[in-house]
Amino acid sequence: MKTIYKKIDDKFNTKKEFTQLLETESSDIKLVTFLNPFSYTVYLENPNLVDEFDVFFADGALLVKLHNIFNSKKIDRVSFDFSSIAKDVLDFANTKSMNIAFIGAKQDELNGAIKNIKTMYSNINIVYHRNGYFNSEEDYEICFDELSSLTVDMLVIGMGSPYQEKFAVRVKNAGLKIPLIFTCGGFFTQTSIKADYYHPLVKKFGLRWLQRAIMHKHVRNRLLKDYPSFLIKYIYNHIIYK
Repeated sequence: MKTIYKKIDDKFNTKKEFTQLLETESSDIKLVTFLNPFSYTVYLENPNLVDEFDVFFADGALLVKLHNIFNSKKIDRVSFDFSSIAKDVLDFANTKSMNIAFIGAKQDELNGAIKNIKTMYSNINIVYHRNGYFNSEEDYEICFDELSSLTVDMLVIGMGSPYQEKFAVRVKNAGLKIPLIFTCGGFFTQTSIKADYYHPLVKKFGLRWLQRAIMHKHVRNRLLKDYPSFLIKYIYNHIIYK
């Protein structure tokens, strides 16, 4: 257990390093994901995924504080939403005329998200999009064939954890040469509700978790069940193995 916690902690990066990641031109495929206390546990239970992803960022104040207590490298919150780096990503893609693919959420949610994104980025180049529900291997093969027929510079996947992580790995292993692959959690669902999902006061006072808990039942369940368990296990393991 010590090894897997250390592997995860060592892969966490800062917002400054995220900016560098965007600006670095490389032929290597980069798999990038954003961990919160729920998805952190997913990686603990699926240690093979830790090796598959190149970079982790901490999505949420609780995880940032815990990491900074127990690790010498200090990090900050980096989340794929408009209260954090989603704007930076889309600004960068828009400026560089990158071809983007979006996969995730329900189809009506994804359509709504794309509509709202296009109100902010009128020239954004979304070359492919589909919902995040795959019912058979044939569905995957069709999706991969469609992606392979296109030039895609960036893929953003929003299926929730662990589905989005496993899908990202499948994309890479399918031989698709997409340089940047991001997971984005509930970004599409949130953005379908409103272009800038979080209320300004919520962002100002760091209460994103509270807004999401009020609006979404699954978030309330995680806060009440998964987060306390994660907190105890995280602190225990970092004290015992420090």
